[in-house]
Amino acid sequence: MKFHRRFKHGEFCHVYARILLKLKLTLVFLTAVVLQVSATGYAQITLKENAAPLEQIIQKIRKQSGYDFFYNAGMMAKAKPVTVNVKNASVEEVLGLCFEDQPLTFKIEEKTIVLQYVSPQVLAKRAIWVIGKVLDETGKPIPSASIRIKGISDQRAGAMTNTNGEFRISVPSENAILLVSYVGYESQELKVKGSQNPLIVNMQVAENNMKDVVITGMGITRNKNSFTGATATFSGEQLKAIGNQNVIQSLRALDPSFIQLENNKFGSNPNVLPNIEIRGKTSISSTLQDQFASDPNQPLFILDGFETSLRTIVDLNMNRIASVTILKDAASTAMYGSKASNGVVVIETLKPRPGEMRLNFSSDFSVEIPDLSGYNMMNSEEKLRFEKLSGAYTVDQNRLGPNPTQQIFLDSLYAIRLGNAKRGVDTYWLNEPVQTGFSQRYSIYADGGDQSLRYGVGLTYKKNAGAMKGSGREDWAGNVDLNYRKGKFNLSNQIYINGYTGKESPYGSFANFVNANPYYRKDLTSRYLENSKDNVGSFYKVTNPMYNARLNSLSSTKNFAIQNNLQMNVDLTDGLRLQSAIQVQKGITTGIDFLSPLHTSFDDTSIFEKGSYKNSRTDNFSYNGYLMMTYGKVIAEKHSLNANIRADIRENNNENVLFRAVGFPASSNGNPSFAYSYKPDSRPEAQIGKTRTNSILFSANYAYEGRYLADVSFRYDGSTAFGANKKYAPYYSGGLGWNIHQEEFMKSVSWINTFRLIANVGITGNQNFASVSSISTYGYDSYINLYGQGVSLNSLGNPNLKWQNSVQTNLGTDIVMFRNKLSLNVNAYRKKTDPLVVAIDLPSSTGIKSFPINAGLLDTKGFEANLKFSPIYRPEDRVLWTIGLTGSIYKSKYAGFNNQLASLNTKAQSSNSLTRYKDGFSPDDIWAVPSMGIDPATGREIFLKKNGQYTFIYDPGDIVSVGNGQPTVEGVFSHVVTYKGFSFGASIRYILGREIFNTALYNKVENISSQELMNNQDKRALYDRWQNPGDLATFKSISLTDKTEMSSRFVQKEDMISGESISFGYNFLQNKWLKQMGLSSLRLNGYMNDIFRISTIQRERGIDYPFAKSLSFSLNASF
Repeated sequence: MKFHRRFKHGEFCHVYARILLKLKLTLVFLTAVVLQVSATGYAQITLKENAAPLEQIIQKIRKQSGYDFFYNAGMMAKAKPVTVNVKNASVEEVLGLCFEDQPLTFKIEEKTIVLQYVSPQVLAKRAIWVIGKVLDETGKPIPSASIRIKGISDQRAGAMTNTNGEFRISVPSENAILLVSYVGYESQELKVKGSQNPLIVNMQVAENNMKDVVITGMGITRNKNSFTGATATFSGEQLKAIGNQNVIQSLRALDPSFIQLENNKFGSNPNVLPNIEIRGKTSISSTLQDQFASDPNQPLFILDGFETSLRTIVDLNMNRIASVTILKDAASTAMYGSKASNGVVVIETLKPRPGEMRLNFSSDFSVEIPDLSGYNMMNSEEKLRFEKLSGAYTVDQNRLGPNPTQQIFLDSLYAIRLGNAKRGVDTYWLNEPVQTGFSQRYSIYADGGDQSLRYGVGLTYKKNAGAMKGSGREDWAGNVDLNYRKGKFNLSNQIYINGYTGKESPYGSFANFVNANPYYRKDLTSRYLENSKDNVGSFYKVTNPMYNARLNSLSSTKNFAIQNNLQMNVDLTDGLRLQSAIQVQKGITTGIDFLSPLHTSFDDTSIFEKGSYKNSRTDNFSYNGYLMMTYGKVIAEKHSLNANIRADIRENNNENVLFRAVGFPASSNGNPSFAYSYKPDSRPEAQIGKTRTNSILFSANYAYEGRYLADVSFRYDGSTAFGANKKYAPYYSGGLGWNIHQEEFMKSVSWINTFRLIANVGITGNQNFASVSSISTYGYDSYINLYGQGVSLNSLGNPNLKWQNSVQTNLGTDIVMFRNKLSLNVNAYRKKTDPLVVAIDLPSSTGIKSFPINAGLLDTKGFEANLKFSPIYRPEDRVLWTIGLTGSIYKSKYAGFNNQLASLNTKAQSSNSLTRYKDGFSPDDIWAVPSMGIDPATGREIFLKKNGQYTFIYDPGDIVSVGNGQPTVEGVFSHVVTYKGFSFGASIRYILGREIFNTALYNKVENISSQELMNNQDKRALYDRWQNPGDLATFKSISLTDKTEMSSRFVQKEDMISGESISFGYNFLQNKWLKQMGLSSLRLNGYMNDIFRISTIQRERGIDYPFAKSLSFSLNASF
């Protein structure tokens, strides 16, 4: 017989006693009971419930098993919800799962299940099960997050979230505290008592843990502990600890592979973009670059998942940056295929956070101080003595013969100048065009919302005054971020609008003031400083550099750009996600250059050509979209698999219009309508460039028990930038890793926290070339004949042009010891680019300047290391002292050219270039004729011929490699101290073993013609040149004014250290007065960047624009 009813309290005991009495009466019933109990092991139950009422579970068990339940109706009110997932399990097994965390217990009698209250003694000893879900800052589940019990070191007592971010853990009591952690996020402590069950854990991004997360910029995030690529990740706080100018300035101090090349021509000009390389070059020159292409050795920049320009990155407000990740090798960059050979820099901006609206305000103030320490110019008396010794005041009898009248004039001229010098005329012209530039930037950002809808709105304005008067930039930007999440659907949209105005200094080139003679009085109004005759009787005029600066000349650039990024994510099933995004971007850049007709450069020009005007406009429009499927699964808590399939399309359109006009009235303000004509032999120019690319990508990452790691990527790219017969090319990579510290035999080695080995190999490409390299282009002629209007071949394309690919290999290790006090990251790499893409010169008879071909290869081998040691490491108390040292070494060699680039080498020789393209040599080699020094007897230079003979005769056929501009080693020494809210940091760059062709020696110590004598010169021209027979001098006779050829005498080895960054700051932590002022946080920082430089050689730094030191102050406040 079956019973299924509810009893009132008091009836239960009577009924139960009666059943037991009947069972004892007959042997048949007793046997049946035994059989019934035995049968419980064979009843099969299948259940899948999430937080279901216990009474509902009981009904389903009864229905599937036929068992009856006896219990008090009041028991269900105290029962907890049940989460269970079983298939074909026994009744007893299912009951054990359902009642393991209940205040009730069960007992099986025949086919009857009796429920009872658990005794208080047993309840006190029973473990408590906690279930929950871990979410990231956007509300997405976090798989593989760690959940541990505070105070219990046994890792087996912990748990890990599944692909849905869910976990289940047993705690000894309700007073237990859970520790929830995941790389890249702040660890959280949660009390079990009083918390909801299931527990929802919202993680927040940890600034100081971003180094453990690899953001690839493609919607793919990897855990560095299971990734086999060579990467470096820095948080926004780490970047701002170096400086507040721009992200490039900070990255060069933080990572040894990120090198900003010194631009000695433009110095610290804020309108000139820096030259950047990651792990050396992959292209031999910029001959294929047009106005639409980037530097062919520049890395790819990704901003919030989409490609962007270096200009956008340089102008980006650093307070918006959440993290920057540098991808260096094939395993990390192959996902970008044909654009990844130069490395990839991925920048993520801050995302809106949920909660009440927060207001973040920041202001930055900077002072630019011109650095003129590299200039070693003569004073008035020194310059006059040099001119006297050089024969400037002695009649040239070879050309004039004896000429007493001219000699009297020269003697008088010398006496006047010397008299002025004796009276104190010693003008320091270098101070005139420079200034102490004051810059300021303000930014405000407001964000807030809830778990479903979040918003962020930001505005930025920056005014940057350069080191030269009148030069500078004004940048402005605004952004609106929206993020909507509903269940498994996530939609985000970013609108970014920005613009800038850049102005060059009206003072022109800084070299004009460097060359001005100090014995002239400073004059602000005169057109010329002097009208006179030289020692051959020729008349000359000395231009007053201050006069041209007063004219209304203009050189400015304006830009406006808008872009919209729309991204969507849908969680289709457990571990399967669909992602898609599209970016649309529009930009307009205009440039105006006007040179006044009163400018002294037009002195000998026809009145109809005095004054010049150039107007250019570039319009660009691009769109970029992708669709990606992501699968992630943790299997049996041992196998972690992440796989991605992605398809991309991109189109980039550029239109450029330019015209030049000449001839303006003297009072013209540059209005082109007043120009007399176009520039002779020119007409308006217009170009259109269009590049299309598409690709498909597969990428996967696998880890077994966190010990053995593997990565694989395959990408198939198509581009119109290459030959019509070579439109598509494959790119791939594979990597293996081993977390040795996870092995059982390493568990007892407690002083080693991390010990990882990685190795990878792959092929990547480079697309930073002109958009028309593969196709021929034509232009209409400006004349019409009897047969109509003709067309001319403007450029000759190569339909068989192959993709420029690089085979990359990387071996690396990460070691962390002594509880994170000591860390070492080392990578050895090789990058072999084969074939290269080169634009060779064609004979003038063809009418074509150049033709793109594939020629030769470039092989680069290098080594980089990053060492950090913390004598004091107490992050929980905010007390840290860290010493760091980075270093980078690499060498490159050409091969396979044979004689294909002979025309380029001939052109380089005729233009006095120091570069050659030859097999077995480096792109950084310096080419000149070897010099054996100055002959003490004659003061002439002795050259070394290739056959080993000495000669006074310079022969270009003797040119060989005489040095290499790549340092033996380059890196940064850093020192960081943090004590509570106070912080101090210093980064000192060192460069050892770099060889430089010293242009100051070549142009201002020697190679000084009679005409050049009218310019000021380096002091070494007076003190270090040969004067008398027997002198042991470095430089040839002071009386020689003939041309000096390039030789190894001007190549010097440089060892240098510089003050890259010195910073200090204070973070006001939990101060009562902050709350009284309505502030949630306040931080003050001060910076000194490029504050000093110590070098083994004296050379001029900043030819057209000087370098500068900077002092900065930053304030950040949150409301």
